[in-house]
Amino acid sequence: MNTQNSKIDLFFMEIAFKQAQKAFANDEVPIGALVVDGKGNILGKGYNQVEKKKQQAAHAEIIAISRANKKKNDWRLDDCTLYVTLEPCIMCMGLIRLSRISCVVYAADSKLFGYQLDNKGQYSLYKKDIEIKKGILAEASAEILKKFFKQKRMLRG
Repeated sequence: MNTQNSKIDLFFMEIAFKQAQKAFANDEVPIGALVVDGKGNILGKGYNQVEKKKQQAAHAEIIAISRANKKKNDWRLDDCTLYVTLEPCIMCMGLIRLSRISCVVYAADSKLFGYQLDNKGQYSLYKKDIEIKKGILAEASAEILKKFFKQKRMLRG
């Protein structure tokens, strides 16, 4: 991996992680996302708001993509990268594909709801390949999720 790209990916993933921290502070599952265009401009940020909006679709990725669409005034997000602190679910992956996002960088794997890679390391639902990078800030992203669910279990007793 190119060291320059690694630094850029880490920079943007840290911003996505700050969105996850906002979700945590708002008693939402701590996942954050942002959409960045090919020039390095942040087009949209989001964090989970499922509980606040009482909607399953209020995932961080969907909010970030929606804001990017509005800022770009287009539904197509060609040459954009989505940074997200947890592997996207199948719902979000469908939206990512339809939005024409070219790269997804995610931190932690989601064995429960993540849209799993096939044995070739590709998302195989659609023909067009999306570049996938994973593991950037994975430990911190997994840790905040564990902390959130541990607190939830303690509250339930």
